[in-house]
Amino acid sequence: IALAVAVAVWVFGLAGSASKTATLQVQAVSLTGVSSGNAQLVLLVSNPSSSGIGINGFTLGSLSCVFPTPVQIPAGTQGEQITISLQITGGNFTAASINGQTATCSGKQAAQVGIQYSGYITTVNGQTYPFTVTASS
Repeated sequence: IALAVAVAVWVFGLAGSASKTATLQVQAVSLTGVSSGNAQLVLLVSNPSSSGIGINGFTLGSLSCVFPTPVQIPAGTQGEQITISLQITGGNFTAASINGQTATCSGKQAAQVGIQYSGYITTVNGQTYPFTVTASS
């Protein structure tokens, strides 16, 4: 009986810990301005957890970028808009900035109107959250 109680306490303890794990909800709203040379990727981010989360980068196709300063998403945030500016050079997404700060990027991704892109954002603790978005002019 003591063993059963101990196991039950352990299992419920794990469940309680899991429910407090920081997690984000990410929705891509738009990727516009692709034909202009300077595009805007708009994401809505919610953080229903009880602790704040820092976003330190993103990937869009083959372009990966790290922000100079993590974007903080406070606990309980609902639908915070994050706008990432994307530079297009030679028909490719090649660079990005957020809140006026230039990100460090590697790789490149062909920029084309009407294409659906897959990507994800990365948090400071290494978690990734995927999104898909269709490029428009």
